[in-house]
Amino acid sequence: MVDLERNYGLTVSSLQPHPGGFATDGWVADEQWFVKAWKEGVPPVGLELLHQLHALGLPVVEPVRTVQGELSAMDGERAYAVFPYIQGRTATWDDWRVVARALRQVHDVPLQVKLPPADTSEPHIRALEQELQHPWIADRAELVSAAIARLDGVRERLTPVRDVVCHTDFHGLNVMIGDDGEVAAILDWENAVIGPREYDVWVAADGGLIAEFMDEYGADDLDLDHLEFALLARGLRDLSARVSHNVDRPGVDTWGFDRIARVDSDLDHFRPYCA
Repeated sequence: MVDLERNYGLTVSSLQPHPGGFATDGWVADEQWFVKAWKEGVPPVGLELLHQLHALGLPVVEPVRTVQGELSAMDGERAYAVFPYIQGRTATWDDWRVVARALRQVHDVPLQVKLPPADTSEPHIRALEQELQHPWIADRAELVSAAIARLDGVRERLTPVRDVVCHTDFHGLNVMIGDDGEVAAILDWENAVIGPREYDVWVAADGGLIAEFMDEYGADDLDLDHLEFALLARGLRDLSARVSHNVDRPGVDTWGFDRIARVDSDLDHFRPYCA
């Protein structure tokens, strides 16, 4: 698949498939290196950022440079990068304490990295309006339209809040837990922004442990409007991704409609942690 010796000077004897992300594939080489390949025509983003975040003391894995000093290489039309392989497992909700502490660590780093500002225009959700007759959601088109209209209404109420380094996708698959039970690595920073903390802490709602997670995270000055926006946007964004690409039909319910249905009850649990 990839020429590690030519591009990286690495001689490996085995390359085993490893679960990738929504837009990437992965392989493990000799239990020493992790090879991450982007879909054809998709450029890698954020690799330089990993160096900056590591320098700020975050548990971030830096990419290995090629023999030409680059952060990635090409295999045909696909870009790929190589990282040291981190031994461990992906986080589950049994790890909520260390995950909450790691998220707070991310939000406490100084704003010394170059990242785009959070974008509330949500172009992928706008595109969802053109997919309302898709067979996976046609029977609930009115519900989708109502959720989009609600998101637009919340957007108009948003006021400036404190900005932080925001990962925006801080779920278990992107957090590696080491043998000591601590966070060994935070992965997949492609969608990181400078934005409100609320665009990360919404993830507490997915585990059904909002109070416990927020107590460990330690904040009582969050903004309820930004939380409402984040909860709605994540559900609609995940719905749009699956519908537009015709992938993961079960995820339409689990990561889309179920999240949207819980927004008000989730906000009730977040309310004590808001200013």
